[in-house]
Amino acid sequence: MTMWSDPATPVDQVELRFGEGQDTKLLQNFSGATRYRDSLFLAADERCGIDRLSLEGGIWADHHCFQLSSLLDLADPDDEADLEGLAVDDGWLWIVGSHARTRPKLGKKNEDCIDLDELADLNDTRPRCLLARIPLKQQGRQWLPIHQDGKRRSGLVRQTKRGNALSKQLRKDPLLAPFTRIPAKEGGIDVEGVAVLGSRVALGLRGPVIRTHAVLLEMEIVGKKSGSLELVGPIAKRLLDLEGLGIRDLKRCGDDLLILAGPTVGLSGPCAIYRWVGWAQDPVQHEQRVRLHRPEHLIDLPFGRGVDHPEGLALWPTKDNAILVVCDSPSVERLDTARKVLKADLFKLPP
Repeated sequence: MTMWSDPATPVDQVELRFGEGQDTKLLQNFSGATRYRDSLFLAADERCGIDRLSLEGGIWADHHCFQLSSLLDLADPDDEADLEGLAVDDGWLWIVGSHARTRPKLGKKNEDCIDLDELADLNDTRPRCLLARIPLKQQGRQWLPIHQDGKRRSGLVRQTKRGNALSKQLRKDPLLAPFTRIPAKEGGIDVEGVAVLGSRVALGLRGPVIRTHAVLLEMEIVGKKSGSLELVGPIAKRLLDLEGLGIRDLKRCGDDLLILAGPTVGLSGPCAIYRWVGWAQDPVQHEQRVRLHRPEHLIDLPFGRGVDHPEGLALWPTKDNAILVVCDSPSVERLDTARKVLKADLFKLPP
């Protein structure tokens, strides 16, 4: 019987300093990350904003939060967007929400007695149907997400009463439509991770996993003069052999695509990083007859029981072939609640 290999050992840890007075809950819910030069952008799944740390003197600090309502024309600006992926391409910061259905959180109530009617009431998906890009403008050594930079305007795939153009296509898709009616943590649609190459946009699905195959969505998206984004043509589905795991994050590394994979549902389990070599030169060939892609397994990652769930990747150019892994639900060893410091691991990837 083949066993999962021993997890890789971090080559270093990076302290992310958010400053005293910051809400500890923020540090416990990061779900996406991306680095652009001396700026590290982070997304949390229980907020509607982007957090940025800046590198000064070898220290990641100077925390700023940018509310999406000041950058984008959101249909529900006060609701949780459930951000699950960040990417930078050609000076644009891309963000994606989960597009997921969820059940009410009952954790604060007596868990020995659950109201089934309340549990059956699925939350509206529209606030989480978010796919957008925001221009980045240099400010000293840092990069600032802004609403408009000259002719570049922030924009999103327009949110409608039932979601957006992406969720509409998913609801009509013969393979994925059944999963649009299921909550994310129970195997339903759950977008996690975004990678961008020009107008080519890839979105990872944590769920569903189809017959042990992970699903990667690819589409063409163009920006209008107004800044709004438009889906061009149908969404393509690509199937990946990730050993039964779903996609938790994506990072384009040159022509390759790095994939963080982990359990589909809300449990602690194996997590690993895979590499799709030459993804940039491997476009969609056919909408229905698809190849099963087998990305190269690079490393297995450590994880805890109920803690330290790998959620976000960030390329780390200051160390050869290194990548930063940010964890959701950090353990006490990783989180300093007094100093508001979160530790993230650096791993060395095979060449």
